[in-house]
Amino acid sequence: MAARNRTRTAKVPPASGAPKPRTPKAQGAAAANARTPTGKPEVRIFVSYSHVDAAARAKLETHLAPLIRDGVSTWFDGRMDPGDALDAGISRALRQAHILVALLSPEYISSRYCQLEYNRAMTRRAKGLMRVVGVVVRPCGWKETTAAGFKLLPEDGRSVPEWRSADAAFLDVAQGLGKLVRTVRAEMAKGAVAPVKPAARSPGAKPSPKPKAPTAAPKAKAPAKVAGPKPGRPKATPGRKAASPSKPRDGAGGGRRPLSKVR
Repeated sequence: MAARNRTRTAKVPPASGAPKPRTPKAQGAAAANARTPTGKPEVRIFVSYSHVDAAARAKLETHLAPLIRDGVSTWFDGRMDPGDALDAGISRALRQAHILVALLSPEYISSRYCQLEYNRAMTRRAKGLMRVVGVVVRPCGWKETTAAGFKLLPEDGRSVPEWRSADAAFLDVAQGLGKLVRTVRAEMAKGAVAPVKPAARSPGAKPSPKPKAPTAAPKAKAPAKVAGPKPGRPKATPGRKAASPSKPRDGAGGGRRPLSKVR
């Protein structure tokens, strides 16, 4: 059989003026520093809610209109296109958000998926990457949850039905979120960023050796001492005993004899 001719297409180098494709890390950094038409940094709000409270979410969106015109964007799962992967899309939006707003209700607390979103947001909050705000849209047992340790909206955690009107309650929520948006933008203006994680080491790579501490110069040794005679009594010559004073002996008449040397 005749061999088939295979043609290879030569790779054309990109033009010098063509922009290089961005890496996912660069795309995330560009999204974090996005500017709005007003010139202010964009602040993204992730709305976590139960579908039973869809009307409350829409009401909140209406009251956030002034903030949206000022460069604030809101995201909820209804903004996803048909066919998008739920977990991937929600996780991506959660990573890019500055604030998570949880619409607390009995259904929200009992929903496993809603609690998963809330716990992920609280993990990011512990790392300083996100703010989490609970909004009590209906009476529920939020005091028995982790939300009890944080300031909630509307004021004092009063649920929306406890206010004289729903508009009054959501106006209080919008004002509280507006104050938080200003705080986030002030932090962004100061250049506050999340701590950088150390780069992952490839498996099998040896760790770089630690730099050795500078060693001190060796100390100079003191000159050796020459052994010499110890100060004290002179040594006796061989064959002769050292002279020692003799004890006086009693003589006749009670007199003492003069001291004499003994050989």
